[in-house]
Amino acid sequence: MNPDNVSVFDSALYSPLFTQAEMKAVWSDKHLVSCWLQFETEIAAIQADLGIIPAQAAKAIQQAATIDNINWTRLAAETAKVGMAIKPMVDQISEAGDPLVKQYLHWGCTTQDLLDTAQAMRLKSSLSLIRRQVINLIRSLSTMADAHRNTVMVARTNSQDALPTTWGLQLASYLTEMTRNLQRLDALTPRATMGMYGGAVGNLSSIGRVGLEVRERLMSALGLTQPIGLWNASLDGIAETIQCFAIIHGSLCRIANDIELMGRAPLAEVREGEGGGGSSTMPHKANPRACNMIQTLSRMGWMYASSAPNLMDQQDVRAASMRVLNWSLVPESCLAVSTSLARAQRLLDNLIVNKDNMRRNFAASRNLIMSEAVMMQVAEQKGRGESYAMIKTIIHDGLASDMSLEEMLLNSEAVTAMFSEAEITALCDPRNYLGCNDALIDESLAYAQTLLEGTA
Repeated sequence: MNPDNVSVFDSALYSPLFTQAEMKAVWSDKHLVSCWLQFETEIAAIQADLGIIPAQAAKAIQQAATIDNINWTRLAAETAKVGMAIKPMVDQISEAGDPLVKQYLHWGCTTQDLLDTAQAMRLKSSLSLIRRQVINLIRSLSTMADAHRNTVMVARTNSQDALPTTWGLQLASYLTEMTRNLQRLDALTPRATMGMYGGAVGNLSSIGRVGLEVRERLMSALGLTQPIGLWNASLDGIAETIQCFAIIHGSLCRIANDIELMGRAPLAEVREGEGGGGSSTMPHKANPRACNMIQTLSRMGWMYASSAPNLMDQQDVRAASMRVLNWSLVPESCLAVSTSLARAQRLLDNLIVNKDNMRRNFAASRNLIMSEAVMMQVAEQKGRGESYAMIKTIIHDGLASDMSLEEMLLNSEAVTAMFSEAEITALCDPRNYLGCNDALIDESLAYAQTLLEGTA
């Protein structure tokens, strides 16, 4: 632990809150340089196979291009002078190798080739991790939605009690969003993981006519998408990826918002099961810290998304200034979304659901949210307009009392003339006004399952 670190991603205090360990390793300096060295090793082997450089040179480069030959203090100091770390890294490997390494290392390459290809390599690892996390969340939501399909609760619109629903249907709503997020990830991954190899201005002039074959073999060896044409100045795939992360954040934030609100003391329908965050002065408090962090990370993700189009502010064959934003936007956006997914997974895995309170909270409105159910039944005899006015008048007249909706209806001669006491009780039972609840949950479950069955 280094108490001198500043960023929340590396802070000795805050890093555990803002990072997911596997994702942090992907974007570490050590892994970055390892990707550069892998690039140099792979391209040397391919060039040797095609007779562009001597076979012995490729072997020598492979022996020299190791992380053990990197002096990190020197690399940092020289990067500060040059502005990019590729030349200082190439210089160190050249010095560590024999004359063949000095002559043929980085043959026909330019800085952008290594920067963009290494970023694509790390994005591939990042998107694979995020995809696994999304799939795990989809599976958890599927299980929970099915298990709570009959857990009746108050549905709220504009923060007010509206009609009956079930916790299972609400979970199914989150499920369909996350399923669409998985589709978005799968669609953009080939565009986000496109490697770069084009030389100084992207036309492979330093390699000659075999340049396209070298590029094809290199991308295949690195497991990256093959580029199409000249794309040195194109960062649309990166901007799209960060924007997609923002949408995932939106889905997660909605879940966090709902759980936070449902956990308020007057409702107490759900509660974070990890103990929550204690107050420094109020012994009774257990703050919803998982929800809070998801909300915080979502705002960070939206901030990155608003900045991402700046990457496309390019001119000519390429411009370095906006590309440097990659060094902050891409790793931080990956860390934020992966950490939020991990938080959401733990939140759902440990969530405590109070079914009794969900049912009891209908009484907060004296069961008035069943008014539509009653009105629709009256409408079958009197028409919608007259039934609406009739039920509204009954409620208005009964508000001054402490009567529930059922008691108001039982006191109405107009209503009792149409329905028996048992029928009125049934009309006021939320379980009898759930519409296509089960069918909607089944649709969401089938949608998710179909997509999961087609995933590798």
